[in-house]
Amino acid sequence: MSLERKIVLPKDLTGILANLPRPLVMTNGVFDVLHRGHVSYLQRAAELGDSLLVALNSDISARLLGKGPDRPLNTAEDRAYVLASLAAVDLVTFFDTRKPIELIKAAHPDIYVKGGDYDIETLEETSVVRSWGGQSLAIPFVGGYSTTSLVQRMKQSQAVLRKAAFLDRDGVINKDLGYVHRWEDFEFIPGAIEAMEKLQASGYALIIVTNQSGLARGLYTEEQFHNLTETLVQHLAGQHVFLDGFYYCPHHPKGTVPSLAKNCECRKPAPGMLHKAARELGLSLADSLMIGDKPSDIKAARAAGVGRIYSVDSDNADASRSITGADAHFTSLIDCVCHVLSGASDINA
Repeated sequence: MSLERKIVLPKDLTGILANLPRPLVMTNGVFDVLHRGHVSYLQRAAELGDSLLVALNSDISARLLGKGPDRPLNTAEDRAYVLASLAAVDLVTFFDTRKPIELIKAAHPDIYVKGGDYDIETLEETSVVRSWGGQSLAIPFVGGYSTTSLVQRMKQSQAVLRKAAFLDRDGVINKDLGYVHRWEDFEFIPGAIEAMEKLQASGYALIIVTNQSGLARGLYTEEQFHNLTETLVQHLAGQHVFLDGFYYCPHHPKGTVPSLAKNCECRKPAPGMLHKAARELGLSLADSLMIGDKPSDIKAARAAGVGRIYSVDSDNADASRSITGADAHFTSLIDCVCHVLSGASDINA
């Protein structure tokens, strides 16, 4: 089959699938810059059945995932053409939504697969496929391969490291109402979006770094967390605010979910999330700033070597104006950002 014939529009998919041998395996993703990890994953997926369908995030859909304002690097048409060149792939199609739920229902795959970093049991896609007796499986990724890391390595070879604004989420961007995991409960703190817009316009990469112990405590699922995150990214994009990175820690040593109940290097006050962001996104920690509302935010930033560190008022019980270690304290994110961008000394803040 020619490459062009392997690329089909969703409206034409059903008729073409009728001629493919079963069992049909289906997966989805952005596949922006194809690398060895992708190829290995797709080959293993194809070996599970007789035909492999890859649903590709359209450019619009890819931008909802918060991978950065310059992603995807390649258009959906170009990404599809590269995927279609792989012998393991039988068909490539597209979807514009955050998840390919309607496409899955139309394709009716026998087996649906995702990368091993997903909790397959919590995915909406899993319940859809199992509703007609299909299987939903996770395939472990080949370690050491990441499009984001690859892109940033290329950027670092051509440009100086960027400065970033590391922002805690709950209590800084939105009101901390306690384990917020639904969009209807997400309430922006007044001025937060304006503050992020100002930071972005001043050349700061916007990075959210957040502890999410509610996952380890079993208070909400990974699926619910990712749904909220994707909606947040989409909402901010609608306000012309584009996140460059979103890092979270799902662990807690006293959690009730066994796989997440542990000590780790990513949970603040450990600096793991900040180090990972700097490594993946090509950031200069010394030229960056951190704005948080808890002692753990300040300690993580100090341990990571972040240049300027600020605390803000919050309704969280762990937040306090007496937080030690911060360079200055402000009533809100917008007040802090206006101070930073004014060039005023932190001593008088």
